[in-house]
Amino acid sequence: MIKAYKKYWKKALKFEGFSSRSDYWWVFLVNSIIYMLISFLSFLSMMPAMVKIMTNSTGLSQPELVAKAQELATNPSGFTMLILALSIVFGLAILIPNVSLIYRRLNDAGMPTFVAYIFGLAAFYGIFSRFITAKEFTFVATAAAFITYAVYILCLFPTKYRDEEDDDSRNYD
Repeated sequence: MIKAYKKYWKKALKFEGFSSRSDYWWVFLVNSIIYMLISFLSFLSMMPAMVKIMTNSTGLSQPELVAKAQELATNPSGFTMLILALSIVFGLAILIPNVSLIYRRLNDAGMPTFVAYIFGLAAFYGIFSRFITAKEFTFVATAAAFITYAVYILCLFPTKYRDEEDDDSRNYD
């Protein structure tokens, strides 16, 4: 896992070559764990404000309570804003390396590599979707989710071994 993650950063800007399924899924696991930790910190940082909303909500209707909770999520402050900034920085930091990894993985599986660039656009939208609350973007969110899931499925396809591979993508000790 550590070897795959190190290779992920070494090849962050390399849009040629190949990546095995294990290369992709180990990186996916590590990045998911990091995002889960950031999300958990965000949840913990929002708890005091949520408790305050709940204790002062005796006279509020359900739509008013939901509106206050949504306001808290879309307009964070204090430590929550710091955690949100950390989430955005991490998302932007892994955006291009992820697109590169997906490009190499799709190339390795014999799939169309242009899908990696479309995934990059969907991921970019995902990073900032928290700030977009307009109902007009519901279709965009659905399309971004569909693209993301389609890429996950394409990355499951087996590796097609190539003779010209010059790294150790499939040799983990």
